[in-house]
Amino acid sequence: MKKLILAVFLILAFFLTAGILFSSNANANMKNKMISKNLKLINKGKKLFYSKNVGTNGFSCASCHVFSAGTYINLHGRGMVIRPIKNAGKNMAKFDKMHHMNMSVKMKDKMCVKFALKGHISKNGLNALTAYVNSLK
Repeated sequence: MKKLILAVFLILAFFLTAGILFSSNANANMKNKMISKNLKLINKGKKLFYSKNVGTNGFSCASCHVFSAGTYINLHGRGMVIRPIKNAGKNMAKFDKMHHMNMSVKMKDKMCVKFALKGHISKNGLNALTAYVNSLK
């Protein structure tokens, strides 16, 4: 009887271990696919960030948003400091005093493209641009 219980216990332990190993391997494969997909999205966003074809005025996002320093521009006779793009995902998603509301990075990206670059960006392009901005640290 003891041998039967021991055999059943060993069989259960084997299947439990095999299930855990299979599950962790499947999770690792899924995680690798997600990382690969995110890297493709971030790379597409980086191309859009440096592209002068996003808008119609010949500028790119990088024209104003320098990586580690802010940029000063003279906008319609009043000075305006454009924030640096470093840590933008963390710093941008706060209360916007100018618009009197909480604005996400995606909303600010869309506004920049529309008003500053005088352009239009597709939903996929906006998602890629936002993924790139959020990846900057």
